[in-house]
Amino acid sequence: MDAIKVLDSSSDSSDLRDRTDFVTDTQVGEVQNDHEIVPLLPLGELDGLALAAGTDKSSKRHDYMRFYEYLLTPYRDKAFTFLELGVGIPSRKAPSLRTWKAFFPKAQIVGVDIKKVSKNFEEDRIAVEIGDASRPRFLKRVARNWQPSIILDDASHFWSHQIIGLQTLFSKLPAGGIYIIEDIHTSFLSNEEGSQYADYSESLWSYINRLQAALACAQRHGPELSDEEKHMVAWIDTIFVSRRTVAIIKRQKKRRREV
Repeated sequence: MDAIKVLDSSSDSSDLRDRTDFVTDTQVGEVQNDHEIVPLLPLGELDGLALAAGTDKSSKRHDYMRFYEYLLTPYRDKAFTFLELGVGIPSRKAPSLRTWKAFFPKAQIVGVDIKKVSKNFEEDRIAVEIGDASRPRFLKRVARNWQPSIILDDASHFWSHQIIGLQTLFSKLPAGGIYIIEDIHTSFLSNEEGSQYADYSESLWSYINRLQAALACAQRHGPELSDEEKHMVAWIDTIFVSRRTVAIIKRQKKRRREV
């Protein structure tokens, strides 16, 4: 009956506010006592490794590793190849590659960079390919030689390069493979603002949005896609979007009825 009185329009407004606050606080307290809140993306071991290595992917800078640990843990003890486009500033000595090596004890880590000095960072289970990540022929050769299961694009962040990388390499992933693109915020830096990244008629974010819309409607409605894009969407299981990052998971089998 007290709950009904709280909603009684004849009650004094201050009394109504007091009663409402009391009921709300009691209800919240009951929820807190009866249910344990579990953080889905806590700071974990991967972030600790990233902090130790000095990569800007850690919580000290971009805070990518909480999401990556959630996403990539199923690969933790698997033997596979992790390919990262972009080794980073030479003075930092490839901290990202060293982080992946530490987190995946059975994996082969491969970095791609246009700077020849990056070759100096090779060590056991870390290889570096020197070349231009905007060149499809080069990317195809790297994929053919190493057959990666996870690909992470942290290279130039130019619109055209990000799209070329995705178009070229997603099809090379095995079923269940993961394609990640970092620093997608460059899609929001336009030519009018003097951005060096806006080197193409379409930003990566616009491109991903079209793929995501086609995925959401199972290609029965939505935006027009090229035949190549239709084929790609038929292989996409899901698309995760996080802060400055997008991750695309490849299906186990192509959905043939969509194309």
